Amino acid sequence: MIAHLKGTIHSKSTNQVVVEVNGVGYQIFVSLNTFYELPPEGFEIFLYIYSHIREDQFTLFGFLNIDEKNLFQQLLKVTGIGPKLALTLLSGLSAHEIGTAIANGDVMKLKAIPGIGQKTAERIILDLKGKIIPGAPTLKRTNASETYDEALSALTHLGYTAQQAEKALEKIEWSAGVPLKEAIKQGLKNLAK
Repeated sequence: MIAHLKGTIHSKSTNQVVVEVNGVGYQIFVSLNTFYELPPEGFEIFLYIYSHIREDQFTLFGFLNIDEKNLFQQLLKVTGIGPKLALTLLSGLSAHEIGTAIANGDVMKLKAIPGIGQKTAERIILDLKGKIIPGAPTLKRTNASETYDEALSALTHLGYTAQQAEKALEKIEWSAGVPLKEAIKQGLKNLAK
């Protein structure tokens, strides 16, 4: 999986940017909030990357900060939210605004985003309330997110699907600052159950 890319902006449009890294152009989908903060073409950029892999496609999603990427990944865990809808949500509201709406149970704010209906907004709040801290780093486990990503990568390299690995890692108490070795060990135990 690609964790981040640092390269030169080759071209950009409202929902995507092409970043050239060592002669290879990567097409990366971005939110409108990220797009408006991008430097002009020809300038260097650093983007955190989420790799979305399906049977017939490999899609990259880019974020200027780790909090936005972490929120995107949390949104994907909500039933009915795919990468395009999560990106639409991040295009309509900032990560902080989404966190505040979730913490306050503000269904109307989330419903204002195209593609987000009453049930989806309620599901987002139900699934993510308590996991988001508005005004602080987006997720409670932000300090552990690097360890989480590395443990996820390790488990997928051992042959488990990303979905299996994520379910196993979600059972771990991340607020305790779990070391990578312990996270992998606990993840494997959870997978064995």
